[in-house]
Amino acid sequence: MLHFTQGLILTAMFHVSMISAGQEVSIVQLTPPVLNESTVLKAVRCTRPMREGRFNISTEMFRGQTGIKAIVNCYGHGGSGWTTLFGSVGKAIRLFQAECPVSQKKTIRVIGSGCMGLTAAIELTRQGYKVSGISTKELYDICSWRAAGYFALVSVKTSPEEQENLNEIGVETFKVYRQIDQGKQPYISSDAVRYIPVYCSKDTEAGVEDLEAKGLIPPHEDVILDFGAGVRHENFVKYMTYFMDTTKLMKQLTAEVQRLNIPVEMETIHSFDDVEEEVVFNCCGLGGKELNQDANMIPVRGHLILLNEQAGTGHMDYMIYTKVYQNGNEEYIYMFPKAIAVSSDEQEGVHCKATLGGTFIPNADRLTPEELDQLDAIEFQKLLDRNSQFFHGAIFPKRFDSY
Repeated sequence: MLHFTQGLILTAMFHVSMISAGQEVSIVQLTPPVLNESTVLKAVRCTRPMREGRFNISTEMFRGQTGIKAIVNCYGHGGSGWTTLFGSVGKAIRLFQAECPVSQKKTIRVIGSGCMGLTAAIELTRQGYKVSGISTKELYDICSWRAAGYFALVSVKTSPEEQENLNEIGVETFKVYRQIDQGKQPYISSDAVRYIPVYCSKDTEAGVEDLEAKGLIPPHEDVILDFGAGVRHENFVKYMTYFMDTTKLMKQLTAEVQRLNIPVEMETIHSFDDVEEEVVFNCCGLGGKELNQDANMIPVRGHLILLNEQAGTGHMDYMIYTKVYQNGNEEYIYMFPKAIAVSSDEQEGVHCKATLGGTFIPNADRLTPEELDQLDAIEFQKLLDRNSQFFHGAIFPKRFDSY
């Protein structure tokens, strides 16, 4: 068994070239995060609101006990909410304007305080509509705050006929992040995103291939990853994409909502009859299963490990998203340089040094609380083991119990 100390850390992202079968391949020397019992800050559970087949970005008329309402749906984005954010909201607003023309004097109710709901409220207000408020049953313990922040179309279950539409939404969103990066977005500052490398195995769909095909990011490079101490991974590729600092993004979206004097109200909407307004932007995420009676909504459980300051800093300038095999099964790992995490218990945020993840477990809501606890313990252990194996060549040096 290997023992890991901070003394093993190498200089990050040092490139050496070699010739393999007549083709130049870069050896990329990377600083791995220190992974042991003392560097694990927190274990985090997260449930992604995935809609099977396609997102629900649509309009409909609701005829209920309180009259007829125009409903604009924008939910079901799975683990790609931030990657599809501006494209999804833009499409929803365009559908609303084309299919539900109403006077701008009519007020609009937004349901959901995740990134979709906040952005929809902001963009509607900026376009001259009156948003009476945002209804939400939870402010902080939601996916938008917990998301790791990799710009890529991953963790979605989209039908082949929907892929082109998904790519268009992703491209539209990517262009907004580029505006943010250039300091040209009106309410989000440039430090909320970083344009950095992501390394993926060649058999992993990185989720940025369409961006490369459209010339929005540079062509990928074939690389060998070298983490030192004899740990190397061949047959990898390097892409460039955005790391989205979801904590900064959510804080700035929240600040803009407050600046625009849009009330955020704690309430659970069980039916569109619960809403007085004649226009509803429905960005309810998982709530769509009940509110829309949507059988295609699938809660997907995910597990994250936050690392603390003792994990080092050299790994905070790159991302990993790759397929691996563990006990004969295909699994995933990812590492993204998230630096602060927010929850209902820590609303100002707790400082961290990267997020580790890579679990996608559908229909976990069918399990009992006891079964969920058992599942979580197993998945956290597997997650720590395969990340430790990937970065250091050995399983995590301690059995997971609780963090």
